[in-house]
Parts: sequence; structure tokens; C-alpha cells
Amino acid sequence: MHKAARKAAIASLAAANQGKYREISKIFFNNFKVLNDEKIKIFAQQAGLDMLKFEKDLKDPSIINRINADIRLAKKCKVRGVPAIFINGKLVKNRSIDAMSRMIDKELGKK
Repeated sequence: MHKAARKAAIASLAAANQGKYREISKIFFNNFKVLNDEKIKIFAQQAGLDMLKFEKDLKDPSIINRINADIRLAKKCKVRGVPAIFINGKLVKNRSIDAMSRMIDKELGKK
């Protein structure tokens, strides 16, 4: 997991509260190599967020609990990164078209 992934996820949900999820997530993905606490706040400003509301939402227990629940579920499902693909509840490890086609066929009972 990226060292700033948890904080970026919380920041993304805080931005979503202001209708700016797409804006901030695009900035985060384009700048993932430099993400840290300071950059997250700079990027929030660039996304046009109300910084007082943003700072408050970063501490919102409901947002933090939602991220914690997602992390627990990811660990339970053995997701180690995103995006993660599941076919019929099974984690796809080989993402080639051929491998996924075989997996789908197997799940459909076609061998």
C-alpha cells in the first residue's frame, strides 16, 4: 500500500462531501509519487475545496470508519492493491484476457 494511501482515501471522501471526488482523485493519481500530508492539502486547494470544511471532514469519524472498514474487507479478501478484479467471488491474479476468459469459462462450467 502506498505510504499516503490511507490519508489520500480519507481526503478523497472529504472531497466527495463537497462534490469534488473526481477532481481530487485525478490530481492524486497524477501525482501519486509525491503524495504526503502537505501535498494532499495543496492538491485539495487546487481541486477548489473549501479548506475549513475539508480540514473538519479529514477528522470526521464516519469517514475514518468507512476507510477502516474498507481496509479490513480488502485484507479479508486478500486484495493487495487496486484495481482488484473478482470473478464469481474469486480474486483474479492473472489479468491477461486469455487467463480471465479461462477463469470465466471455468466458473460458467464450460472447461
